[in-house]
Amino acid sequence: MERTRAKIEDAVTKWKRNNNGLIRIHIEGEESIQINSFIKQRAASTIKLLLAIETFRQIDEGILALTSVIQRTEKNTIGGTGVLRALPLLVHIKVEELLTLMMIVSDNTATNELISLVEFEKINECAKNLGLKKTVLNRYMMDETAVKRGIDNYTCASDVVKCLREIYEGNLLQKSSREKIIRMLERQQFQHKLPARIGPAFQVANKTGELQGAEHDSAILIRGNETYYAVVLIDGLSDNEQGRRLIADIGYLLSSNI
Repeated sequence: MERTRAKIEDAVTKWKRNNNGLIRIHIEGEESIQINSFIKQRAASTIKLLLAIETFRQIDEGILALTSVIQRTEKNTIGGTGVLRALPLLVHIKVEELLTLMMIVSDNTATNELISLVEFEKINECAKNLGLKKTVLNRYMMDETAVKRGIDNYTCASDVVKCLREIYEGNLLQKSSREKIIRMLERQQFQHKLPARIGPAFQVANKTGELQGAEHDSAILIRGNETYYAVVLIDGLSDNEQGRRLIADIGYLLSSNI
């Protein structure tokens, strides 16, 4: 992957000449490409990968069931990405539907319902069990009051790669649960970053994240018997669009040089 590394590093260097942003990259295949991959930064919606893993762990252990129906709460109906906030009459919803909405349209209301169901303590315990070093869930999605108090959710690129690897080939979850998460990620509706310029030779399962000033994407890339894990986290942006373009460029360079 030396050729790929050189091209990505060159793209990042050129991008930095005209843009500001803290770039963290971790790409795993036969070899590794890492740029500041262990530095902590805001997780945005990439934290939902950890939440999915812990939810399915509880399902595997019989604590929860995919078919369980919960009653939505007013406090968890919030803005940002997703569709549930626009469906106030949809009061009862299955756990599997919450997971699907969280993963394929990054639904924040579905995410908060799952956090309430699964619990902060268990989610962060799962992070420790997975060996995540910089990942912690400290607040609900869209909790601006918490953010103003300096409370946020954090991760690093290497931790996100560990989550992707656990989903695709790990031992914590049953194989059927891992396959369900992958199917959800493959139906991801936000394709404008890492997958945007990746050719049809690759099967892509990705999860994005974005906040004002932050653009992230994480993906499992499969081509035949080859599997790659790619994570790009960018924070400190003055222009989010420039971050999205760089991530799309990195996806193209990765797919066309491996």
